[in-house]
Amino acid sequence: MSRTAAEGEPAVIQRLAVVVPVFNEPEVTRTLDSLRRQHEGAGLSIYVVDNGSTDDTLQRVHAVAAEHPDLDLTVLSEQQKGTGAASDTGFRAAIADGHELVARTDGDSEPAEDWAARICTLFHDHPHVQLAGGTSVPLRDRYYRWGDDLLMPGALVLLRIMMAAKHVDATYLRFVAGHNMAVRSSAYLATGGIARTAIDQRDEDIDFSVAIARRFGSGAVRIDPRLRVATSMRRVRRYGIGMMGVHHLVPALRGRLIRSIDVR
Repeated sequence: MSRTAAEGEPAVIQRLAVVVPVFNEPEVTRTLDSLRRQHEGAGLSIYVVDNGSTDDTLQRVHAVAAEHPDLDLTVLSEQQKGTGAASDTGFRAAIADGHELVARTDGDSEPAEDWAARICTLFHDHPHVQLAGGTSVPLRDRYYRWGDDLLMPGALVLLRIMMAAKHVDATYLRFVAGHNMAVRSSAYLATGGIARTAIDQRDEDIDFSVAIARRFGSGAVRIDPRLRVATSMRRVRRYGIGMMGVHHLVPALRGRLIRSIDVR
């Protein structure tokens, strides 16, 4: 579906797409509803990429599409296991369709209602910015626990510091989380895009952030705290906070300590 930007709006607004990689996401309707509530004002196109779900995720997505036929929703399939592979498939489809900005969130996340509009404004006002991220807060779902409002942002800050120290590279201090990111299509293509990997191999969002910074300079990556996305703590609950740290800081142990948890 094509749309024309309202008079006075930056032309780039009508070219924003959002990629949502999914794998067994029982609450994906919540994610799509959060995007639907803002899509009219932001000219939003949504690309859901199923990464081999074995539950009713796809049925839920198609139900949303049927209930809201005006929603610009494309459903894709990526059989290669990996959030990176699924994300790359979605990004490249959106870029091929002519979108100049492509954002990403996850199927267990809920962007704030002004998220898309703020992304468009940020990139319009700051031409040098190539990749943007924001603030992550815990989603109030069944995995939420008291204290998560402090745990999530604190853990992200600590992880950035520890990753920067490990690699002796300040670039890691501003890596962008996959559930809350947006990038210019030109920068995506120039860096080769998100690596088509699985989480038990690499952190594709961190690697992509570093690639953008190295190609365009550290100032090309911006963390805007006003870009807010609530994301589920379900993976933290299943891994445990200690294992999450091991997962990020000791990649060689991935798939060895916790073989039974498949988060793509």
